[in-house]
Amino acid sequence: MSQSSSTPPAGQAEITAFVRDCWQRTKAARPLPVVVLLGRPGSGKTHALDHLARQGARFLTARVDFGPRGAQRPYETARHLAFLLARKHDSVHAPRFPRLMLGLLAVSIPPLSRDSRVVARRELKEALNSARSGELAQTAEGAAEAIESLGLVPSGIPVPLPLLAGLLLRGVRRLPSSAAFNPFLKSALKSFGDDSAPAGFDALIDLNHLHHGGIPEDAKDVDAILCKAFLDDLGAAFTGGDRLYHCLVLLDNIASPHGTPFLELLCDLRQERASRGAYDPLLVVATGATTRVLPESADGNGNGTTLRIFAPGQLSYAAWRPRPDAPPPSWWCPVLLRDLTETEVAREATEYEAARPGAAGRPAARVLRGTAPLVHRLTYGHPWSVSTLHTFLAGIRAGGPTDDDLRGLLQAHPQGAQSDPSLAEAIRRRLLSGFTSDQRQAAAFVAAARTPRAAVNAGLLNDRPEHARDTLMRELRDRLWLSVRVPEDAHTRGGRGPSGYLLPSRRSDSARTTDHTYDEQPVLHPWLRLLLLDELAEVPGGSLERWTRLHGDLARWHRDQHQPLDELYHLLANNQLDTVVGRFLAGLDAGDLVPWLRELYHVTAAPMYTVHLSDASPQRLAGELAHDYAPRAYADPARGRPLAELCAALWLAGDPRRRLPAGAPELNHKIGAMFRQVAMVADSDATSLLAEAVRYTD
Repeated sequence: MSQSSSTPPAGQAEITAFVRDCWQRTKAARPLPVVVLLGRPGSGKTHALDHLARQGARFLTARVDFGPRGAQRPYETARHLAFLLARKHDSVHAPRFPRLMLGLLAVSIPPLSRDSRVVARRELKEALNSARSGELAQTAEGAAEAIESLGLVPSGIPVPLPLLAGLLLRGVRRLPSSAAFNPFLKSALKSFGDDSAPAGFDALIDLNHLHHGGIPEDAKDVDAILCKAFLDDLGAAFTGGDRLYHCLVLLDNIASPHGTPFLELLCDLRQERASRGAYDPLLVVATGATTRVLPESADGNGNGTTLRIFAPGQLSYAAWRPRPDAPPPSWWCPVLLRDLTETEVAREATEYEAARPGAAGRPAARVLRGTAPLVHRLTYGHPWSVSTLHTFLAGIRAGGPTDDDLRGLLQAHPQGAQSDPSLAEAIRRRLLSGFTSDQRQAAAFVAAARTPRAAVNAGLLNDRPEHARDTLMRELRDRLWLSVRVPEDAHTRGGRGPSGYLLPSRRSDSARTTDHTYDEQPVLHPWLRLLLLDELAEVPGGSLERWTRLHGDLARWHRDQHQPLDELYHLLANNQLDTVVGRFLAGLDAGDLVPWLRELYHVTAAPMYTVHLSDASPQRLAGELAHDYAPRAYADPARGRPLAELCAALWLAGDPRRRLPAGAPELNHKIGAMFRQVAMVADSDATSLLAEAVRYTD
C-alpha cells in the first residue's frame, strides 16, 4: 500500500498564500520564518512540500528529505543546500558560495601545522590553489554539471573538493598560484578575518584545528562558522534589488536527529544577525511528525511563554511578526495541519473520480461522493486514510460499493488474499509508524478507556513492558494523536444538528458542575481509537476475555473515583445493558431532560465487542441486544423495552459502519421511534425527547 497520499492537506491554500507572501522580496530586508508543518503520519505534509516545489521550480529552490539520511552535521546540511542552490537555473542567476567553499576546504584537508603559522599558511595556500586550477577545475565543473543532471548531491559520502568547488564557484575561472587572489575570493577570505586577508588565512587555519581537535564543543563552533559562511554568501548574492524572490528551502522529515540541529543553529545565527539589523534571504518550510522537532514547549493557544502553534487559517506575516520594528518573538512558525471536513472529503472523492477517466473498473460518476459521510465519520478526515479508502472503494466493483461492502470495509483484504493484511491492519501500521511494537500493543489497551489518562491511572499498562509504560503517553502526545473530544449527540449517531448542541451555553463553574459529561482531558484521535479497538476485538489477536477484563478494571476504577457515568460507559462495553437502562429509567422523572440526554449519549458512546453479533440488520440488532442484555427492562413493554431498544440503537450507531445507507441511516428510524415512545412515558419533559426524535427523521 502506498505510503504517500494524493490528498492535499486541509488548509493548503492558506499555507501556500503565507509562504508566497514571505517568499516575495520587499524593498527593505525583513526577517523570514522557519515554517514547520506539523501533522500525524499521512496528514499531507509531504504533499504540501510537493506543491511548493512545483510553485518554486523556476526559482532558487532546494529540497532535502532527512528521512533516509544517515548522520549529518549542520554544516553538512548547509553544504548540501549550497550545492542544490548553486545549480544552474533557467530564469535566475544561481548564487555562488566562496565563503562556504573556503571554509569547507579548511575542514576537508589534513591537519595543518600547529608548530608554525608560516608552514600552516603555506599548506593552506597550496590546498586553495590546487582546488581550482586549470584543467582540473574545468573537469570538475563538467562533472558537477553531470551530477546535477542525474539529480545526485553530496550528502553522506565524501566528495572530492575540486568537484564541490566546481559547482560552488562556477564562473570563477581560476585561482592564481600567487597570493594575489581573484577579487571575488579575496573578499570572501577577508570575511573570515575582520576585513583582512592575512587574518582570514589565520581564521581558516584555526577552523582546521578546531575541526581536527576531536572536542565536541569545538565541533559546534565549526558548524556555526560554516553555517554563518553559508548565510553570508546568500546575503551577498542578494545584494541589490534585481531578485524578485528569496531562496526557498524545503526540508522533509526534520524529526530525524539531523534536521532539527541545523534549524536550531540557523535560528541562533539569525538572532545574532538581527541584533545588527541584518536578515538573510532564506525561507525555510519544513515538515515534522512530532512536536519534538520544536525547540521550545508549544501549545495551540499561544499562552504564556510557549511557542505558538498556528492553524492554517491563522497564518499571516503580521501574526508571526506582530511588531514590524522588531524581530519576531520566535523564528519558528509551527503550523498544525488539520483534518478534512466532510465537504472536503466529498470534494476529494469527486476529484478522485474525475482524475481517472476511462480507467478499468472506474466507479460510476458520483459513486465515491456518496460514501463521503461514512469515509469522513470513520477517518475524521485524516487525509491519507481518506485517499486510501477512496482507492479501495473505487476498485470494489464497477457499480460502486454496496452497503455490505461498506460495513465490512476495514476487514477487507486489499490484495485479495486472506493471508494479506486487512485494510484496517495496513492503515494501523501506517498511522503507528514510529511506534515500537511494545508501544503499539500498549496503545490498544489505552484505546479501551475513554481517555488515555484514565487507562494509565486505572493500571491498564502495569503489566506492559517498562519501555511502553514510560514512553507511550509522551509518544501519543508528541506525535499529535491526542485531541479534544468530540461532543456526543445526534450529530455523532447519524442524526441532524450542529455538533455540541446539547452542551451548556456557558462554560462557567456552575455549568461544569451540572454537566457531568464535561471534562478537558484529551482523548485519542477517534480514527486511531476505532482501529485499535477493532484490533483489541479481532480474532485471532483479540479475545472476549481480555476485552471483559480491561473494561471491568476501568469500570471499577471509575466507581472508586465516584464517576458513575464513566462506570456505566464501561459496564455497557461489557454488555451490562440492563444496568444502564435502569439508571436512565430512574432519571425520566426529571423536569429538564437535556442533561439526561447528554448523559445518555455519553454512556452509549461505549465501544462494543462485535465479534459475537449476528448478521442481522442494525434495526433488528437493536432489538436483539435489548432482549439478550436487558431482560429486566425488556419485560416492561411500556417503559423499559422502548428505552432498552433506544439505548441499544444509540450504542450501535456509535460506529459509523452501522449508520448506513448514507443520508438515511437505517437505525435512524429505530432511534426516532424509540425516542417518541419514551417521550410518551416521560413525566415532565416529553418536549425535549420529541425534539430529539425529529433529529432522526428524514
